[in-house]
Amino acid sequence: MQNHRVNAMAAGGVATWIPLPPSVSEAGSVHLNPFQSQIPTVATAEELAASIIFLLSDDAVNLNGVVLPSDCGWSVQ
Repeated sequence: MQNHRVNAMAAGGVATWIPLPPSVSEAGSVHLNPFQSQIPTVATAEELAASIIFLLSDDAVNLNGVVLPSDCGWSVQ
């Protein structure tokens, strides 16, 4: 063993400067509204970076072969 660690980050939605699509039509809103409260939030770039920094730090020295979800809970639904 040569002290290599191999881990991966499974990122979910991340807030970016990409423009949002046009607003949803009234008919679309009727179908979407019941589900809006079930949609997890998206992470900021800083929040995602914190997870990556953890994997790179000595605090994660005992983790190897890990896929760490950083997805605000999307993967548990």
